[in-house]
Amino acid sequence: MTASRYKRLLGDWLASLSPVGSVLLMVAAAMFVWQCLTLGEVLIDDAFITFSFSKNLALGNGPVYSHGLRAEGYSNFLWMVLVALPLTIARQMDPLLSARLMCGPFVLLLGWGTYRLAAIGTNSRIVGALAVLLLSFSTDFATAYLSGLETLPYTAMFVTSFALLLSSWRKDDPFLRRARALVPWCALGAALMRIDGFMVLGLVFGFDLAHSLIVRRKFQPVALLKWAGPALLAYAVWFGWRWWYYGLPLPSTYYAKALIPTLLPDRGFNYVKDELTSSALFAAAFAATWLLARARGWAVPLVVAAAAQLLYVMKVGGDWMPFGRFVMPAVPLLTVLLIGGMVEAVRTIPVPLRKARIAATVALVGVGVVLAGRIDHRWWNDGVENQKIAFISEQIDHVNRLKRAASFLRAAVPVGRRLVTDYAGVMGYYTDAAVIDMWGLATPVIARRGGVERIQPIYGRTCPECYPELDPEFFHVWSPLVRPEPAFKSVQEVIANVWQTDTIGRYIDFAKVFAVGRIVDRSRGDALYFLEKRGPAFSSALRNVDGFQVDYPFEPPHPNPN
Repeated sequence: MTASRYKRLLGDWLASLSPVGSVLLMVAAAMFVWQCLTLGEVLIDDAFITFSFSKNLALGNGPVYSHGLRAEGYSNFLWMVLVALPLTIARQMDPLLSARLMCGPFVLLLGWGTYRLAAIGTNSRIVGALAVLLLSFSTDFATAYLSGLETLPYTAMFVTSFALLLSSWRKDDPFLRRARALVPWCALGAALMRIDGFMVLGLVFGFDLAHSLIVRRKFQPVALLKWAGPALLAYAVWFGWRWWYYGLPLPSTYYAKALIPTLLPDRGFNYVKDELTSSALFAAAFAATWLLARARGWAVPLVVAAAAQLLYVMKVGGDWMPFGRFVMPAVPLLTVLLIGGMVEAVRTIPVPLRKARIAATVALVGVGVVLAGRIDHRWWNDGVENQKIAFISEQIDHVNRLKRAASFLRAAVPVGRRLVTDYAGVMGYYTDAAVIDMWGLATPVIARRGGVERIQPIYGRTCPECYPELDPEFFHVWSPLVRPEPAFKSVQEVIANVWQTDTIGRYIDFAKVFAVGRIVDRSRGDALYFLEKRGPAFSSALRNVDGFQVDYPFEPPHPNPN
């Protein structure tokens, strides 16, 4: 399809919108903006792990973590690359701003994909606009946008892949039928956006093959290969490159959380159940059953895709982040099925029964209002939603404290020295240390060889026996990292306040190998305590760096031998 035809396609689509549909879409846009303004800010430490790779890519260092560490501590390659683009131009730009700028087009794409699916299913552009309006009430989507993670872009690619596919099957829409050429590349975008996006490739090509055999009753392997082959080849080349570059077939994030299904077998099911019940989207199951019973073929791919996503989430055990991140790709599909089922129910009532149709319409509008209230976390919440809101607030304060702590650590940890932390995002982005991630998300040795001794496996793994090999040079105390002075009275007290020293201490004698240091902000009277490995270059002499005072309160000062 040429560029002029794409332009014509877009123009025809815009011209086809009715005034009512246009108003509904504008209200949906306003609702999404209002959601974002109400939330104000969303900060997640894990997002900064990806940002660390993006920063290095923008600086010309390649897709590496922290200070040049070649470890695949992200699972969202395409998103990492996109976030890097603004950073190549504005090196000092806030990475969250870069992420939100790059996410903007995906918000529109998600709206179009949702609109198109509902419009195809119901043959009504107004219903398509209503589906977008309903989705705009979801606080989780605004949270996903503000967080800077790949969740919303991935969902947009997920939904749009099926919207384009179903459009390509329409005989009455020649311009959108030509959009068939876009389907494999949109599915490829989803596969590159998140490592589990391979499901989109498989589902899209599987649906198209089934459509050819069942509906068109012909199988054209050469045509199918010409259509899907280039995208599949590109995916294979990318997969092979990242395996060669990082040395593992899957990201270290996968290995770090691979024990969740075994150790917490019910967590995935409960995660999905909580998300669907708190949002009332479980009602989509009844709507889907009704549509399938009515032999509405358009619903089949949506039902299968939504079920596949939810079953996958159950299998891997869900996620800890406070906005249903893993369930989200299925939410627009469930929304479309729910609205499509309601419209189908009204249409089954004979036209002469005008009052019955009006009563049914009013009742179903009421259902829509209830659903909007359930997915909007500002007004009518249950316990799950209240926990989400509280957790978002906690994370904002937490990440802001980590950013300040990183400014302390920059004064004490030289460039490229090995810093152990359980906050691999902020510390990986805002310090120049070579970060060792205690959870294993960005440290493959821990991710592959670690266990779950005295930790929650939903966050990753721990590997005390790995630390002699990792040869750490710095540790910091656990949260709160920055504390009012005087914070500690002895070496033993500081060591006891460094996370996992009780287990790592079986392999490293902290009191012997490490000295206790302190970074003091004299203007505010607080300090960050850390452990620094003794060695030929170690000096306990007091020094002033970037407005901070670095000293070693339990060490006798001695000159630097170098």
